[in-house]
Amino acid sequence: MRLLPQSLFGRLLLFLTGGLVVAQLLSAAILLQDREQALYHAIGGHVAQRIAAIVELLDTLDDSERRRLVTALDLPPTRISLDLPWETAVEPDERYHTALFRGLLKRQLGPERPFQLEINDDLPPPPPPAERPRWLAQDPPPPPRDWADRPPRWRRHAMMLGLRNFMVQVRLSDGATVTFQQMFPEEVIAWPIRLLLILLVLLVSVAMLAALAVRALTRPLAVLAAAAGELGRDIRRPPLDENGPLEVRRAARAFNTMQERLIRYIEDRNRILAALSHDLKTPITRLRLRTELLDDASLREKFLTDLDDMQRMAQASLDFLRGGEDSEPIASVDLDALLESLRDDAEDTGRQVSLVGTTGQPLHCRPLALKRCLTNLVDNALKYGQRAEITVTDMPTRLTLSIRDRGPGIPAAELERVFEPFYRLENSRSRDTGGTGLGLSIARNIARAHGGELTLRNHPQGGVEAVLELPR
Repeated sequence: MRLLPQSLFGRLLLFLTGGLVVAQLLSAAILLQDREQALYHAIGGHVAQRIAAIVELLDTLDDSERRRLVTALDLPPTRISLDLPWETAVEPDERYHTALFRGLLKRQLGPERPFQLEINDDLPPPPPPAERPRWLAQDPPPPPRDWADRPPRWRRHAMMLGLRNFMVQVRLSDGATVTFQQMFPEEVIAWPIRLLLILLVLLVSVAMLAALAVRALTRPLAVLAAAAGELGRDIRRPPLDENGPLEVRRAARAFNTMQERLIRYIEDRNRILAALSHDLKTPITRLRLRTELLDDASLREKFLTDLDDMQRMAQASLDFLRGGEDSEPIASVDLDALLESLRDDAEDTGRQVSLVGTTGQPLHCRPLALKRCLTNLVDNALKYGQRAEITVTDMPTRLTLSIRDRGPGIPAAELERVFEPFYRLENSRSRDTGGTGLGLSIARNIARAHGGELTLRNHPQGGVEAVLELPR
């Protein structure tokens, strides 16, 4: 998916952090749910005891004394009224909180005491109380009478926790009705900041530990990938340190073993190439000397031509086999000077080579190998396209060289096949049309030995364009 991070570290960290966040949210939801139930048990039990005590006291008083007592007890958060009629249309409410509070009330009031309970967000406020005595004149002002008048933050917290206003109506022994309306104070239902802060600290701590653990696990992979990338440039780079967890040590040991085998293979191949080069030169030289002894000039010329072709093919084959070797040391090369020398050499023979663009800094490469690669590409463009146009594009991470000719182009199906050894588009192998067909193969081998790539494409305005990309 495009939205996922590209690195293994980013993906593992995303999955672990996402799992931790989900786990913490679920834990917070469970804790808040338990807190809500504990609040209902504690607050509901206290309110039920207070209602039962007030009802028991009101049963022993006459009407005037009841009203004086109700006026004195009508204080927030519990409002008391004797003037509201008995609500007969209250629908049964089987929600958890309602059933819990109903059970607490029934236990405190007794099974024979009639009462009804309603829990709702929109309960109407009780009527204004009668004038208070002077000794109550300094009481704090009553809370807002309507749920809608409550502060928005109070209502939001209460609704998230599931808390509600509730109204209780109880029948007294003489048939009178006393109404209790309870409003939860804000400090009771406020968010448990301390608990949420603890969960947040736990989440951040575990996320940081997960990030460190993931970094420690993925770092060896990054080191291994970097070493594999450098191996193409320098086969004799220092071996990897074989330390860390068992799997990391095994991977580093396998990589070092592979590097040693590659070095031995290249050294064996170099020795074989050196012996082959020496052994081929000796019989060709003997044949050339014997050819000079021929009396027939026409036959002698044919023999010499065949020997020249044989020597050129043998040398091209050896160059192709040496294309990927790294015996030449890496050095800083002024690529602008190298390209200008190639252009001057071509112009000295009457051929046209144009150069556009410059490099910003020297290139670290194997000078002779890179010169052979560029020479093959320029010669190929001059042979088949009459002229070569070199364009240099230098960027911080890579250097791109485009060599374009003005020839007829190459069929799209053949653009990749021309890199095969000894493959050519025409049947002729004469000196005039391009030799043995190994030039592009050698050039690509050299490019890949530098950690780069060589590709061919047909230019929209005609001709073939060879694109050489080299890493900085």
